[in-house]
Amino acid sequence: MENIQTTGGVFTQEDKQLILDNITRVFSCREEDIENLIPVQAGMTNIVLSFKLNGGKYIYRHPGLGSDALVERGRETIMQKVVEDIGIDTTLIAMDVDAGWRIGRFVEHRDFDYHNLNDMVRAVMLFRKLHKAPCRVRWNFDVIEKAEGIKAQIAPEKYGNFEDFDTIRERCYRLHELAKTDGIKLCNIHGDARDVNFLINDEEIYLIDWEYGGYGDPGFDIGSYVCGGDHTIEDIDRILFTYYRRKPTDIQKRHFYAYIALTGWFYMHWTMLKESKGQMVGIHKQMWYNYAKEFSLMALKMYDK
Repeated sequence: MENIQTTGGVFTQEDKQLILDNITRVFSCREEDIENLIPVQAGMTNIVLSFKLNGGKYIYRHPGLGSDALVERGRETIMQKVVEDIGIDTTLIAMDVDAGWRIGRFVEHRDFDYHNLNDMVRAVMLFRKLHKAPCRVRWNFDVIEKAEGIKAQIAPEKYGNFEDFDTIRERCYRLHELAKTDGIKLCNIHGDARDVNFLINDEEIYLIDWEYGGYGDPGFDIGSYVCGGDHTIEDIDRILFTYYRRKPTDIQKRHFYAYIALTGWFYMHWTMLKESKGQMVGIHKQMWYNYAKEFSLMALKMYDK
């Protein structure tokens, strides 16, 4: 087998053998029983594959390039239990916390469409359910702290190669402090709630891959949802109206606008780490930069700062 480039990294023959070993161990089967082990071009943190076995279809997640610097796998196990109990993700079959791989049942689905009103409402309702869950996980997720952790993994000469980087940094750090004064309650969050992590069809919707999850600001889930696609101000205000089931207050609105900027800032760091390891991110790089730059300016004006 030749190496295959996927959105989450290069899939090698060595990877394939390791994956086959894991599957046979989980299902107590033979290698020759595993059919159609092929990459799925979805997600940018991990290599994702599908396979068939004994009439069933499954999804295998294999850690991608640099994911060990981005992810704390231990928390994923706890988050998975929380969201399984409340029905947000019931797809897990097996996972290895130390190695970072995961096997889930395959859900027949279509691409999530940011600009389909029904898709948006169903996704935001999942956020509401997650954010209201009474069980609190013990891992805190702070967006600036996470960005600083990623920075520590990037060679200095490959850090900060964006126009107006220092100016955006100053605005985002200011917003991070201002947002703490808004009175928005912390809660369990997904931490990477973009389109690629929704499985949706006419009957079901699941939010999967909880490796970034933790206890943090709900603004980061809304921020990662917005930053996952091309959204207008009208789109964003509609999302917030759906989340609150009413027009948000000025404080609520400025808070979530601030977190769109902070999320863009976080994903800028994710981009720099991936590129420092030789993996290009593509069109999302410019989009995340634009969200950080434009929304940091808008949000600061909303705080009158």
